Amino acid sequence: MKQRIKRIDKNKSSKSLTKIIIIKVFPVIAFLVAGFLLIPYGSMYFQNNKVANVNTKAEAILFYNANCSHCQKIYPKIFWHNVLNFNNESKQIQTINVQNSNNKHYLADLAIQSTPTFMKTTNTNQRLVSTNRQQIKQFIQTGGH
Repeated sequence: MKQRIKRIDKNKSSKSLTKIIIIKVFPVIAFLVAGFLLIPYGSMYFQNNKVANVNTKAEAILFYNANCSHCQKIYPKIFWHNVLNFNNESKQIQTINVQNSNNKHYLADLAIQSTPTFMKTTNTNQRLVSTNRQQIKQFIQTGGH
């Protein structure tokens, strides 16, 4: 009889743990995953909409259009690159949404012809139009040379 009671208690304890995981842990994990996936897109549409000037201390600039499918592909990678390099301004990639009317002047001022366009801040003639991670990484580090 004693063994049977212990077995029931273990079973009850296991069900209780499962219930806690489902009710308390799973929603937190789901929230974190959703945030990880959605935060860059929120940033893409709602930040970078009025950029007063080019940040010459940044490593490079990304000119993008929030509705461009190629830009949507690459922007989250740049967003998380900037988050990881938050304390190092010289490693940041400034992002400018040229779709926004406040930033459209950059298209003419810097002769941006397509998006996504990466441009070095030290030499505005050094540019790359690509979504290839390896090409972007090489361009950011070496300017494409």
